Amino acid sequence: MATAEWVWELVDLAAAQAAGDTGGLDAALERLRSAGREAEVEEAILQSYLFLGFPSAIEAFRRWRAHGVDAPEAAAVDFEDWIERGERTCATVYGDHYESLRENITRFHPDLDRWMVMEGYGKVLSRPTLGLDVREMLIVAVLVVQGDSGRRQLRSHLRGALNAGASYDDVEATIDRAAAFASPANLTLARELWSNVTDDA
Repeated sequence: MATAEWVWELVDLAAAQAAGDTGGLDAALERLRSAGREAEVEEAILQSYLFLGFPSAIEAFRRWRAHGVDAPEAAAVDFEDWIERGERTCATVYGDHYESLRENITRFHPDLDRWMVMEGYGKVLSRPTLGLDVREMLIVAVLVVQGDSGRRQLRSHLRGALNAGASYDDVEATIDRAAAFASPANLTLARELWSNVTDDA
């Protein structure tokens, strides 16, 4: 089944935001608003703070609200649920590498491991509205633009997108869409990492 056009518009949004391309961001926002995909835009921008930080997410929301879209109601806070959902989602994304990931991050700092699972994978990436496959594709788009600074994370999330149910064609198409916002060097790196992932599969 063909991937819906609004998903590719979200990929453009994520890549443009990562690149700081306000023209590309506004164009994607307008196309998505016209398509009636307001809820999906809210989720794409919300999750962006995990990889791009609060300043980028705040600016993206400022531009989004300028398109005439009001903010939704706040979600409920449930720390125990976030932990449970986070463990399941993180395990899905990392597959056979899940246990070693948790061990490595705990070795870096145990609080970082807890925050990664509860906040990153539970509070944010386990939210409804967007499927995990789409969320992972958006993360891939951001990391393609970021290039070498996110090399390890990009390799992990290329695999993670497949683990979450994205097709090989969709992941490759995500890289191709992000190419419009990435430097040639960063695009070359992304394609090399993708080749490594597909060779290992």
